[in-house]
Amino acid sequence: MRLKNYNEDLVLDTVKIVLQDRVDVRPTRSLILDVAAYVLNRIPPKYITSDRGFTREIVQGAGNGEQQRLVNAIELITQVNRAIDVVIRRRRDSAPARVKRPSGSTSPEAEQQLTYFYNMPHIFGRIVDARDGKPVISARATLWINERLSPPAEAGWRNPFFTNKQTGGYFSFWPHVETGGSDSVRLQMKIGFEHEMYEPVTFRKNLKVPGELFVFDYIRGDKLLDVGTLTMQPAG
Repeated sequence: MRLKNYNEDLVLDTVKIVLQDRVDVRPTRSLILDVAAYVLNRIPPKYITSDRGFTREIVQGAGNGEQQRLVNAIELITQVNRAIDVVIRRRRDSAPARVKRPSGSTSPEAEQQLTYFYNMPHIFGRIVDARDGKPVISARATLWINERLSPPAEAGWRNPFFTNKQTGGYFSFWPHVETGGSDSVRLQMKIGFEHEMYEPVTFRKNLKVPGELFVFDYIRGDKLLDVGTLTMQPAG
């Protein structure tokens, strides 16, 4: 189990979004990390240790709306832009503009040799009793991708996941990254729910996951998949 500053994910995601509009900056990996470090040193940390910590953040956000955000979005964007300006002044390798690849510079043969990474979404939802809407505690939630048990991206994220009182019946998964030669892949996701006092339930959803050139080892805002609130019928 790994100690994790949840704000790292939020800041890194925001830096990449802001850089899309900063055409005056060449967004290298080292620049992104320097900017993120600058911002993280100026905002309070928010630590989690595993899937349970992530799920708690989802629960808190759902219960308290926008006011529960870790950092005010406008303030964070301002901080990121300020950090970019500071970092590019300090770095000799920062270019004044984006470098655009000439059209036709990559041959079809070269593109076919690329290895794409399919960064899977962080999946979460809630399982409740169909009669009264109360959370089902100790339900066993199991995730399959293309009918195979999906290994977690990190050890702290469990599959199967057991719902608990602390998270109010919420569950969460972070599937391991897949690789391939296509620029996108279609997958079938299945989550099965079991509990000795309830009838089993299966949730299915088809996913289209884009191929990317990097493995992202943090929580991305555009990679959250809320499957909603699901119900279980009492057995018998």
